[in-house]
Amino acid sequence: MLGWLRNGVQAVVKQLKFETDVSMARISSSPRRVAPPSERTKPAAGLPASDERMTQLLAAAKDTFTSKGFAATTMDDIASAAGMSKKTLYKLFESKTELFRAMLLRSLPEANFADAPLEGSPVTRLRAMLREAADVALSPGEIALQRLIIGERQASPALGRMFAEVIMESGTDHIIELLKAVRLEPRFEGVPLRLIAEMLFGMVFGHDHFRLLTDTDFKLNRRVLDRRIDLAIATFCAPDDQAGEPQRTA
Repeated sequence: MLGWLRNGVQAVVKQLKFETDVSMARISSSPRRVAPPSERTKPAAGLPASDERMTQLLAAAKDTFTSKGFAATTMDDIASAAGMSKKTLYKLFESKTELFRAMLLRSLPEANFADAPLEGSPVTRLRAMLREAADVALSPGEIALQRLIIGERQASPALGRMFAEVIMESGTDHIIELLKAVRLEPRFEGVPLRLIAEMLFGMVFGHDHFRLLTDTDFKLNRRVLDRRIDLAIATFCAPDDQAGEPQRTA
């Protein structure tokens, strides 16, 4: 990826984080409708009230967007699903698009694969991260969101660009960081790590991702997926017992 484009992506993510922080500051001082007992959910342990409410709002927004579609969803729909008034919702987000962007950004903790085990060899950590990435990228919720973005591509082409900038670039960057510590097979010396990271993602997820998007009856075979991860790693990475000084070309 060209350096100027990557810098632009980072600037977009930084701006999205700022917008979400502003919205979370607004929510702490906003009145909240008291839900009847049947609608109440148990608070998330350890979360401040404002963060808990924002999490619930963005989860309700994601469910509503994926079930109705971006164009058909109204701010009234989301406010109702989140248990708040439309007036309160507009105090937090000025538009449906701003809310959608914040929802994508809020997905970053789920799509941030930094929680992969820190112990073990670089190849072991890379394998763990790819398996964790599969848990997120191929989950029913994420597939539903991606179907939404594809379905809205003509009416709202910016949604696809937004998704790529906020989610896909983040995953690729984490793979690159792990590859910096891995010894690649000699035939890949000098190949940019971003290109290798993109090929790894394609080899691991390409088949299952396409089938899940297009075939509602397709069932993911985790054993086959894990085998595909092992084969992809063996294609690019030298065995741990042959690992020497890693290649660090980004």
